[in-house]
Amino acid sequence: MRATDYLKGVLYEGEKRCKVKKSGFDGIDRSRTFDSGALADAVNIDTSFLPALRSARGEKLLIGANGGAPLGALAYGDAIFTVYKKDGKIMATRAYNGKSETAVLSDNGEDDRLRCIVAFNRYSSPMDPLSGEYEKLLLVFPDKKCCLAEGDGPLSFENISASPMPDIRYATVHMSRVFGVDGDRVYASAFNDCSNWELDTASDIGAENAWATTSQSNTRAIGGFSAVACCDGYAVCFRDDFMQQVYNNKNPFRLVDIGSWGCIDGYSHTQFASALAFASRSGVWLYSGGYPRLISEKLQIKDYSGARIAGNDKHLYLYIPKENRVYVYENTSDSWGERDVKNVSLLISNGKRVLAVKRDMTITELDAGFYGDFCAETDFMSLGVQNPKMLKGVAATAELGEDSELFVSVVYSGGEACAVQSSSPGLQVLRSAIKVSRDDFAKIKIYGKGKVDVFGLSLSFAYEDSAGGM
Repeated sequence: MRATDYLKGVLYEGEKRCKVKKSGFDGIDRSRTFDSGALADAVNIDTSFLPALRSARGEKLLIGANGGAPLGALAYGDAIFTVYKKDGKIMATRAYNGKSETAVLSDNGEDDRLRCIVAFNRYSSPMDPLSGEYEKLLLVFPDKKCCLAEGDGPLSFENISASPMPDIRYATVHMSRVFGVDGDRVYASAFNDCSNWELDTASDIGAENAWATTSQSNTRAIGGFSAVACCDGYAVCFRDDFMQQVYNNKNPFRLVDIGSWGCIDGYSHTQFASALAFASRSGVWLYSGGYPRLISEKLQIKDYSGARIAGNDKHLYLYIPKENRVYVYENTSDSWGERDVKNVSLLISNGKRVLAVKRDMTITELDAGFYGDFCAETDFMSLGVQNPKMLKGVAATAELGEDSELFVSVVYSGGEACAVQSSSPGLQVLRSAIKVSRDDFAKIKIYGKGKVDVFGLSLSFAYEDSAGGM
């Protein structure tokens, strides 16, 4: 029998038997269905190990459900800070080192706006740079409240500033300042002082003063700003369909247009792979200066409304509410996979761990639990040959861990037939003849549970009435 590598050879019309072999896997590509070399689905497959397929770890429970409705969250170090609605109040919880403290943030339980939470290190003694210390604060917007990020005492809130400050909706920390957006304006606090929002006056003009935009730099101003983030030494401001960048390193700053790329809200962007990843109405983009690059076209997602994004040093995680699933992007291989994670309200990251805040306030760590169920399916494997053929056999090369199972099925237009399975640990080749012959193209589906590596798949065909096997 003649074997040929998948997508690297052609079949001759005169041959009666052939084998279609797939040994180099790509991630999900739903934009093509025939001979793309990619997968049609890859649920709980870790794309970090491509071209081999390795099952991914599941979720690890960190905090159980408390029945609240999530409104905001921040992960920093080993700590998790959450804001949620419960019992007619807006509550906040700070959890770290196995303990947690809870306090009332607001008595207005009807305020369902998402909260933006940022960490700010305020220097305690500006006049004494050698002996002064940083006070680590968490700032909550639009409430204009702050609390200590760490401490042995009970959690308590106070106003960020005793004097009037802007009604900031979303904020980020950059260059020892808080940069915030609200409506059509961008603001920056005074240098090293999140509580100082006094702007320049005719008698007081200084590089360390607070700053605000005084003019609209572009006509794309309908709807106001939707998010603000840091990237490559700049603060980047988003509208629903436009983005701008704040230049300069001291007051006065300068707002410069980038182009027609928007961001959904403050939980739809994250730092990833030395770039800024963000979700707009049209897709997911990576921005590191210049123009953003679209990375989500292979997913064929129609509606990104409410998209949530978080990343670590390996993966970018994207939750789509309309599909109730999490997609995972691996930058090195430029590939997408999928995790069986549902009912997510927010995704957050401390740079190393990615956490999912569920709708019932359950908090889990992604890709950190036990190996569970997994599934992957190829596209139609035909090598571009269009004449009818009969499927005769299937084979898979895989390595199974202890207490793992692997099933290999052939999927065709009439349904699915389970061809071979194994629960024996170790490296092995699984082969089986297919009793049902078809005259259409086929896919291969693998599924199972536990830790499994799949290195290759192949289909055997026979043309006309020729007999063929593995």
